[in-house]
Amino acid sequence: MAAEGSPTEAESHHEHSSMRNALAETASPRQAPMRATGKLRVSALVTILAFCAALPFISPPDTFEFTIVLAVGLAGLGVALLLEAGLISFGHALFYGMGGYTVAALAPVFPRFGILLLLFGGGVGAIVAAIAGLFIVRYRGVFFAMLNLAISMVAYSVLLKSYAISGGSDGMVVQVQGLVGQALGPGAFGRALFYVCLGSVIVLGVLLQCYRRSPAGWGLGAIEDREIRIEYLGVSANRLLLQAYVISGFLGGFGGAVAASAVGHVAPDDFFWTTSTVLVVVAVLGGRGVVGPFLGAALYELLSIAAARYLSNSWEILLGAVILLVIRFAREGFAGLPDTWRAASLQWRRQ
Repeated sequence: MAAEGSPTEAESHHEHSSMRNALAETASPRQAPMRATGKLRVSALVTILAFCAALPFISPPDTFEFTIVLAVGLAGLGVALLLEAGLISFGHALFYGMGGYTVAALAPVFPRFGILLLLFGGGVGAIVAAIAGLFIVRYRGVFFAMLNLAISMVAYSVLLKSYAISGGSDGMVVQVQGLVGQALGPGAFGRALFYVCLGSVIVLGVLLQCYRRSPAGWGLGAIEDREIRIEYLGVSANRLLLQAYVISGFLGGFGGAVAASAVGHVAPDDFFWTTSTVLVVVAVLGGRGVVGPFLGAALYELLSIAAARYLSNSWEILLGAVILLVIRFAREGFAGLPDTWRAASLQWRRQ
């Protein structure tokens, strides 16, 4: 029998549901999770996953490129998560680089346990994000973006001058020989790393989608336009943002760890602002949501290959033109094209 004055289980459940509904109503419609488009979208996602699973057998030389696409997509997913709150980070190369250097530092100790190194890389990224986030999440807008950039550039400068730690401008060689305790050859290791990364993307994507549909996720989406209403509900906006920032740091560190394991090399340039810009471009091209950043990473990789082949001296022109087209005709990114086309179709029919 419940003690007098203490909330019952039903009352606690009702209070939790009320908070969820309040946050859902508070969230901006533009920040709400992407609506399902029926069996067509599910079928497309399953087809893409099946193609990725068969890729090492269909085109073995492309396995490395797609591993990098998944790694950059994971880091870009962290940037896209912060975009849910209307905030942009120009310093996520900090977590990407920390993940890579964690693998480089621990690979001599655990050379055949690559999966463990990937988790360590993501964990270090989350820890660094938790420490930096205690200060950064107090700010919004351009201040948030520039503080991230400043911290990342400080880390770049320190590592560039710390040759004994980072290898200086030459960087460090990453020697990962296996994933689960058994040494693998270069080809077998590349295929195994790709499948581990693909499985991690699926697991992390499902977990992140659950987070986005939770009360914390709804509250994160309301920070951009209705932060004051969140505070009125008794929820700390800074705490919600810190949670998302830590998750974002883990994704960035995990992506950097995967890239370092695949490339076999890390350098202070991984912390440079150009790396952060790539992650922002990936998030913008792909759009918000879980799938968007991976589409953006794939498009960026295709543009890079095409530019290296046809516009080696002016590839920025091609990239800039694509970004302008996306901003003009697909403001929600490539992942949001079905919704954009549906809205345009409805508007055309009304006219």
